[in-house]
Amino acid sequence: METSKSEYFFDCHCHTMTLGQVNVTSFLENLLKNTDWEVLLGIVGSNPHSSARKTGGHVKKVLNLLTLMQNDLVDIFNTMEDDLKGKFGGETLADKEGLQLNGHTYRKLVLTPLLMDFKPLPGSISSTYYPYPRKELRTVINEYSFAIKQYYRDRPHGLLYILPFLGINPAAYSYKELKLIIENSFGLSKLRKINKSVRGSELLTKMAGHFSPQKMFAGIKLYPPMGYDPWPGDKNEREKVEFLYSYAQEASIPITTHCNDGGFVTVNYKQAVHNTHPSTWAKVLEHYPDLYLNFAHAGFSTLPHIPKPFGKKEKSWTDVIFDLIDKYENVYTDFSFNGISPKFYDKFTLLLSELNEAGRTRYMDKVLFGTDFMINLMGIESYRNYYDLFQNSPLDPELRHRFASINPHSFLNL
Repeated sequence: METSKSEYFFDCHCHTMTLGQVNVTSFLENLLKNTDWEVLLGIVGSNPHSSARKTGGHVKKVLNLLTLMQNDLVDIFNTMEDDLKGKFGGETLADKEGLQLNGHTYRKLVLTPLLMDFKPLPGSISSTYYPYPRKELRTVINEYSFAIKQYYRDRPHGLLYILPFLGINPAAYSYKELKLIIENSFGLSKLRKINKSVRGSELLTKMAGHFSPQKMFAGIKLYPPMGYDPWPGDKNEREKVEFLYSYAQEASIPITTHCNDGGFVTVNYKQAVHNTHPSTWAKVLEHYPDLYLNFAHAGFSTLPHIPKPFGKKEKSWTDVIFDLIDKYENVYTDFSFNGISPKFYDKFTLLLSELNEAGRTRYMDKVLFGTDFMINLMGIESYRNYYDLFQNSPLDPELRHRFASINPHSFLNL
């Protein structure tokens, strides 16, 4: 295969959070409410030695994640690059020429770290003696701005370009507050159609490190398990999300939404599943058909599916996503986190072949590579390890290149 040195490789779904940015109380409460099934089954299993190994392995992964989260943001960026360069062991995947994958030399690795908005919803009551901390979004934005500039200063010839997505939950803000945050974050004081080529050139400028905090973001991250309702019934809440969608559609700003039945759930589970289900977004797309929307995690279930003995068979979340991809021009999906296991790629390869057999080839332009780093450390050893599994997967090499290098250009409007 011919090697090109002018290409970018994109990690379209990753996180780079420090412990100071996370609502640790909610995180721990969530762990207690959503017990890891592998550990639970290991504990009640018949083999105590096996149970101990499983539990010990899980604790080791948690410690690995927490160790990384104790770093500053710029050190997390440095660690991701150094890991791919083999600094911590394993095969070297990157050198001074770039990232070596799929028979290509990718000159730069483009990260789109997805910020998370941990601001408590109005009326939230702390379960502890002291109230939940106020995780002000503006503080996190400033931290990211400083860290990205610091990375470019420290490593002017580094591997990474960094294009963060603004994480925000409109339910936590008034309409006026939301409007101000969105307008300030994307540098537009009024809603107006942005030519794609203009926006693309702006992003390429940001990738080179020339940006201000007010124009730092490449997209928006929404997280329904923490209370975001894509199409709320309440008039005031609807007004807020409609402003967000209108702004994003007119300015060609891509949106990534969490889309599986797991994750950082802080609201009633049934409510979280309803908010997160891709069918809930059908109403949004009816009103905003040109919206650039990425369904993260490809809708793959984190829990075993138990079919109902009677009644109509329900479509899987993944099938619903591909239906929306067929219907709307700018709908995408990524398979972040799922790639922690070789078994996933066997399953995913089979799924894609079935789509082909049904004449549904549109997916080839709409699937995005993502890692879900740092969260994927709950199931895998390292950032580099995720890339190893992707490179050695049964996916066709040209598809791997398309998912990681070609399709992200259109999603991000580069």
